[in-house]
Amino acid sequence: MADPDQPRIIRFGSFEVDKRTGELRKNGSRVKLQQQPLQILLVLLQSRGDIVTREELCQQLWSNDTFVDFDHSLNAAVKRLREALSDFAKVGAGSS
Repeated sequence: MADPDQPRIIRFGSFEVDKRTGELRKNGSRVKLQQQPLQILLVLLQSRGDIVTREELCQQLWSNDTFVDFDHSLNAAVKRLREALSDFAKVGAGSS
């Protein structure tokens, strides 16, 4: 599964992800992150700024024979990822 052309450690901002161990670190300190949010993060990092659709995330996170409430599961995983990255986006906020 590991691509020899891709680095094992991906750095972005003050974070780094070790793809082999599945660890997220901020300034060297481990940040707790569950498997699905980690997978989303890796997909986004590997897309390098390209748009990633919900359907693409679904294909990456769940097999074709898995039946889940995809919207709810994806939204929950993205929320956990944002919390781990300390990105508390205000959804539906009326002020700018």
